[in-house]
Amino acid sequence: MAPSRERIDSVVENGQQKGPVSEEVHERPLNSRSRVSVVCIGAGVSGIATAIRVQETLENCDFTIYEKNGDLGGTWLENRHEPCEIWYPGCACDVPAHAYTYTFEPNPDYSRYYVGSLEIHAYLKAVAKKHDVEKYVQYHHKLVSAVWNEELGLWELAFEVSNSEKPEETQYFQRTCNVLINAGGLLNNWKWPAITGLTTFKGHLCHSARWKDFDWEGKNIAVIGSGSSAIQIVPELQPIVGKMKAFIRSPTWIAPSQGFVDPKNEGPKNFHYTAAEKRKFREDPDEFLRYRKRIESDMNRTFDTFVKDSPKQKEAIHVFAKIMKDRLGGNEELASRLTPKFGVGCRRLTPGQNFLESLVKENVEVISDEIDHIEAEGLVTADGKLHKVDAIVCATGFNTTYRPRFKLVGRQGIPLFDLWADTNAVEAYLAMAIPGFPNYFMFLGPNAPISNGTLIPVMEKQSEYMIRFVDKMQRQNLKAFDVKSDVVSQLNERHQKFLQRMVFTDNCRSWYKGGRADGKVIGIWPGSSLHYFETISEPRYEDWDYVYRENNQWDFLGNGWTLLETKDRETKEEDLAFYLLKPKEVLEAPES
Repeated sequence: MAPSRERIDSVVENGQQKGPVSEEVHERPLNSRSRVSVVCIGAGVSGIATAIRVQETLENCDFTIYEKNGDLGGTWLENRHEPCEIWYPGCACDVPAHAYTYTFEPNPDYSRYYVGSLEIHAYLKAVAKKHDVEKYVQYHHKLVSAVWNEELGLWELAFEVSNSEKPEETQYFQRTCNVLINAGGLLNNWKWPAITGLTTFKGHLCHSARWKDFDWEGKNIAVIGSGSSAIQIVPELQPIVGKMKAFIRSPTWIAPSQGFVDPKNEGPKNFHYTAAEKRKFREDPDEFLRYRKRIESDMNRTFDTFVKDSPKQKEAIHVFAKIMKDRLGGNEELASRLTPKFGVGCRRLTPGQNFLESLVKENVEVISDEIDHIEAEGLVTADGKLHKVDAIVCATGFNTTYRPRFKLVGRQGIPLFDLWADTNAVEAYLAMAIPGFPNYFMFLGPNAPISNGTLIPVMEKQSEYMIRFVDKMQRQNLKAFDVKSDVVSQLNERHQKFLQRMVFTDNCRSWYKGGRADGKVIGIWPGSSLHYFETISEPRYEDWDYVYRENNQWDFLGNGWTLLETKDRETKEEDLAFYLLKPKEVLEAPES
């Protein structure tokens, strides 16, 4: 249970520790690393990166990853239907494959420029195996509650533990930890569309994130949505089905592959790498690195395209509109419906291989009318027309409001789910921390650089940032660290002011705004990916309040000796003059 408000006030007031100061001198060397426990929720891309960094850099740390599924992979495991273990048709990464790898683990064996989900999942498994990550992972553990205990300076966690052999049997497990890291991801909390009568449909109903096998051959189907998953599903099912009705309420810009970097060039298609190319990547790592650098440099050059009325934005609108119309076979009526009125980048861009081309096939009908409700035989649009179908595919995305899926209670004693009920209340510190939630970090939280350039290096940098705080906690004997609320308020005021110059605030329905067409942008960083990368490269420790275990911030000074000196007592072989430097050149003989 959470401590009472009175108990919290007796320990901490406005983030400052109260009570008597310990005057005891502890017999430990300077900067001794006290034992801490760190719990990470989720074994996806960020969870794997965290495990690798922990074992490389931390000592005296009990680290565990709890994963609700039976395997690692995060998003690249979630977007399938168990136990069938199939992803939706066309499921792939919409950024170049070689930009979707860890900086320290390239993958020379990717088969395509835009790689599919099976290969990404296999890559993550291979990385985890190489670095022995799974020794940290507890599978089938779903976090249901995390409550901060102020008196103990610990998170009290409760898990549901499922039995892989008997899924109907659920047990419960409780534990505490010093630091809680939420690596649960953003794109895994899938949702059905809020359409009246959805469950009354008698045909085949599935969601892109929970795909169900079905005999699509010759069937009449409906695909709802115009986001990344719909754009990938449509061209896969179009050649198979008898008739497809594509319900596209919100138009979206379709990027001509990497063409938005250089709008005069459509850029590479989804070509396959040849065996010779993959072999060269493996045998010549320097050349492979140069190739990867070209791809990521191009991605990191896109940010100025998203500035309102900038030359690149104007050129992108002109070129994108022309290319989209051309890919629609010059169909003026359809192009006018599918070409957005908002800026390029207001909604997340996707290359959309063969999507537009599929929409002009004879067996496809594009419907822009609002869906009023769903009946047993099909969908009824606002004009009263019933569209009879055999199957409905809901490619309607995820809940992107940032409200956690588990009960998360901090110092205020109120679940974050309730505190963030209003999108305008959603504020975070550098997309990683929240005031009033001590010793808690999250990956890719509100206002993270999710579409501002390359992403995985940012996630790695976030893990390094978090680990630096764990190290500080160990060396300085911290009990709790909590980011200052006034600092976060000022930061977020600046975010919103800056974002007014960006296309992300245009009038489009976007998950950058929690699925709304207008309002506060909570899903993107006000700067480039590299801008964010540099921002978090050096923690601003002054932005945080600290509580110390002995109520004495100088307790870490210990017994007057350093760790190196303590070790030297045993070995007599340590370099106790490590501070001496070899001169670049010998000093000229001084004059007598």
